[in-house]
Amino acid sequence: MQADIFKSFDKHFTELLAMLTVSSAKSINNSDDNVILGSLKPRIVVALSGGVDSVVLLHLLSRYQLEHKNITVLAHNVNHGLSDNAENWAAFCTAYCQQLDVKLICSQVHIQKKNRTSLEALARDARYQCFQEKMQPHDVIVTGHHQDDQLETLLLALKRGSGSTGLQGIRLFQSFFNGYLLRPLLNFSRQQLMDYAQHHHLQWVEDESNLNIDFDRNFIRQQISPLLSARWPAIAQSASRTAQLCQEQQSLLDEVAKQDLNLCIEERFTLQTLTIATLSQFSEVRRNNILRYWLKSNGLQYPSSKQLMVLWNEVALAQSDKQPKLQLPMVAICRYQGQLYIVPDQTLNIPEYPILWSGEPILWLQPGYLSVDFSQVDSELSKRYKVQCCLRSHLNAQLTCLPEGRDKKRSIKKLLHEYHVPPWLRDQVVFIVVDGQLLEALGLWRCQIKDMPQMQLSQHFC
Repeated sequence: MQADIFKSFDKHFTELLAMLTVSSAKSINNSDDNVILGSLKPRIVVALSGGVDSVVLLHLLSRYQLEHKNITVLAHNVNHGLSDNAENWAAFCTAYCQQLDVKLICSQVHIQKKNRTSLEALARDARYQCFQEKMQPHDVIVTGHHQDDQLETLLLALKRGSGSTGLQGIRLFQSFFNGYLLRPLLNFSRQQLMDYAQHHHLQWVEDESNLNIDFDRNFIRQQISPLLSARWPAIAQSASRTAQLCQEQQSLLDEVAKQDLNLCIEERFTLQTLTIATLSQFSEVRRNNILRYWLKSNGLQYPSSKQLMVLWNEVALAQSDKQPKLQLPMVAICRYQGQLYIVPDQTLNIPEYPILWSGEPILWLQPGYLSVDFSQVDSELSKRYKVQCCLRSHLNAQLTCLPEGRDKKRSIKKLLHEYHVPPWLRDQVVFIVVDGQLLEALGLWRCQIKDMPQMQLSQHFC
């Protein structure tokens, strides 16, 4: 087996970069056309653990950088603090990057064990959070996942009873925050990487936890994969083809789901909701595909088959006088007046008093969660008028309003009901009060009041 895989890596990585395009080219060259990422001189950030996979990857990319001057290669080491050797591994990564003349970013995290969540998953989530926090626009995060990792991932998916979504395995590339996540070694085997490391006399560290077969992945790596490879030497390549086929099939399912979702989506109180009556017109299989895509497109994990069944039978189809919900991690799926809502587990800390606008483009009522966008409003108005952002608790309980286009005043309580604001959102509606008079309920109605400034406002939930 050829020890030096650089030539094939060079060709493969160049092709991968050419596949990544930046759609925000308008800010770069005043064009709406996509541009190839490589033309923007991207930063390639290697997730460097010190293991042989990431050591080989950084070595390959440091050589690649010498022949491709349009990129910058960095490394990012995350110290998880899970091993007594963690500090030694971090020191090794520092020395290795100095040897290659590669800039190293260092992060440290503290993992807190949670029930029913694997330590591996917690460490991965913490690691990716560090990558996100240190990213610059268009950065490409690269990891050392290889062909044997793909086989292990598919076997774990089979163990869990996953469908086509799980059998996609590890994806070659995907969007990640404001850049990309890339796995350029997926076409190479662990043995190829070992041969490369030995051929170039590379040093690396060994994580002692990799020998602990109490972890499912380690059990597969140590005891199952060797048996499969001994019987079928090409099993890893075959598993990679299976993953690629499942990824193609999932892409097709996503295309169909996106078209179907557009038929079911409504905008309610600046939120994207699903219309249950429209969903009911689809077959169960197609409806489940829509629901999965809807949740995934909102940054949530794919639901299990059991969760989908509960969501439809016990939430969407519950009796009209009920207020059912499906609790998921960090959010709940709720139903109100024939619509499904994604409701974050976020408690609003209601300010004691109304918030006075002083001309700022964004006014926060709760930092990081609820804000009002004043960016389209002349800041000079804050000097001529007393503009306050209020919540319902700040208003007189007897206050009434005559919305534009209506012929009769109504109480705020009745108006919130008539405008179909879900009960859990009524305390989060922002009311704009100008010189003591209620001007509008953002996203819902504007009051019929003379001699009031015209302001284009909107509220945002984060």
